[in-house]
Amino acid sequence: MHDNMHMHRKHLLLPARLGMLVFAAGILFAALSSFAQKADVNVNIFGAFPSTATGPAPNVNGETFSPVRQTADPSAGFRMGARYVFSPVFGLEANFSYSRATQHFTGNAQQSGVVYSHAKSFTIDYVATPKIIFHGFQPFILAGGGVISYNISSFAALPARPEYVPVFFEYGGGADYHPAQFPNFMAMRFEYRGLVGHAPDYLLPYLATSKFINIAEPQVGLVFRF
Repeated sequence: MHDNMHMHRKHLLLPARLGMLVFAAGILFAALSSFAQKADVNVNIFGAFPSTATGPAPNVNGETFSPVRQTADPSAGFRMGARYVFSPVFGLEANFSYSRATQHFTGNAQQSGVVYSHAKSFTIDYVATPKIIFHGFQPFILAGGGVISYNISSFAALPARPEYVPVFFEYGGGADYHPAQFPNFMAMRFEYRGLVGHAPDYLLPYLATSKFINIAEPQVGLVFRF
């Protein structure tokens, strides 16, 4: 059953990657169509706070294991993005982020241990920026999807392997703020993002919780408009 789950997950990755390519092509086309000050690049730092996942006892090749509980350490990371607003309100944004992803698994003796890895996410979002400025803050909301690449950073007792996990839904919102001391092309960005996808199991069926997790990412950064 879990082998089928992994095959299903691999099939889901293809449309996720194709979707990212389509959105990225849209951003490039929009950027080439105009040189007005509707585009920006942004650099951010964030905290990653994954939720806990607890799954039923997995059955692998006729062997039943214990129920698995998975937790992850909070970590700091950075995000880079490029945003283009192609209408008075709506736009697209492409993002890359990096953070550590230390996962703790609790089950029977074979299932218990720590996996030291790092997570690289690639996401594409639709962004809505209302023409509203409140005390210097201009709000925005966003929604999209993508993929997270979990890569092993050091050896551990668990024979973990690198894994790609689709981000089925990314959501968030925030606001840009332009301090008087900043030049016109710079601003500060305050935002929250949430990434929803399967808890990683590092291609080990007996670690699969088969549950969704939410990775909360409050962040702050700088925006450079052009």
